[in-house]
Amino acid sequence: MLGPKVITCTGYGGTGSSVVSDLLKEFSNICSFGNFEFRFLQDPHGIRDLDYGIIQNNNRLTTSYHINNYIKYTNFLSKSNIYPYEKFFNNRFKEITDEYIKNIIDVEWNGFWHQDIIDDNLIKKLIYYFERFYQKKILGKKEGGAEIYSEFFNKKMYYSYPREKFYLETQKYLRKLINSTDYNSKEYVVFDQLIPPNDTNHYLKYFDDLAIIIIDRDPRDLYLLNKCQWNEKWIPSDDIHNYIYWFRTLREHQKFDIDNKGKVLKLPFEDFVYKYSETIRKVIDFLGIENKTHVEKYKFFNPKISINNTNLKMKYFQHEKEIKIIEEELSDFCYAFPHKN
Repeated sequence: MLGPKVITCTGYGGTGSSVVSDLLKEFSNICSFGNFEFRFLQDPHGIRDLDYGIIQNNNRLTTSYHINNYIKYTNFLSKSNIYPYEKFFNNRFKEITDEYIKNIIDVEWNGFWHQDIIDDNLIKKLIYYFERFYQKKILGKKEGGAEIYSEFFNKKMYYSYPREKFYLETQKYLRKLINSTDYNSKEYVVFDQLIPPNDTNHYLKYFDDLAIIIIDRDPRDLYLLNKCQWNEKWIPSDDIHNYIYWFRTLREHQKFDIDNKGKVLKLPFEDFVYKYSETIRKVIDFLGIENKTHVEKYKFFNPKISINNTNLKMKYFQHEKEIKIIEEELSDFCYAFPHKN
């Protein structure tokens, strides 16, 4: 059932992974869906959480919880105008997802458990607790559940114990989604942010074929981009020491992760700017594509333009003190710019 070979680019947030999705648009045999982030594997309630709930923490209650979370999450994505999954997957995202869920569920029934009460709204909580109080204190019942609550607020419950079948079904699921896209019969297709930059070996279990390109960026430039331009609140750039600790800790996994070198390529964003030809050759060799298919060079990624977002300490002199601290504390991550800095 194979279709196009799958490529994903990823990074640490603001580190420039879209350089890959932009660059690969320039190749005649590659379909790139640009910088829309397909995060439904790695985000909360996504495939990775479903994996945890079914395989790694399988039990009679939490498995149902994680399945329900994935159903609710993908239903939201299916209806969302902000996250147009149906658009990308030709209005088949929910259809293919529903089939996948059906294939990994062993048993389903109507019921509820205590986590459902915790997650319910205040009115439903009050109904439940009032009924339980009445049963225990007035009727003196020691056993049995909340019958009125159960009658009106039952939910779907599930149990699944697929073991390795989970990964096979997930591969089939993702392949069906990928093949449903308008990839125009091209040999390769590119999705941004399918997986995070860590734990790559585990995420590879979800695909029958996947090439991963991880992009990182000079910590000085990331700091200055956010401090002076973006003001994104998920980057802690208000305090330089906090920022340094955050930046380093995000990459701590690099000391322990052992990536599959045939499946994972790591490159600094700056190499695409300052070592363009050499870096393009690395990407081409890694993906196994031919240089002659690079037919629209510089159309979507132009290093002469992107250079303006590098070595920013030459532009923002007012932050010289913070930059020196970064250079002292994060020297291993600082890029050796080829011109005087």
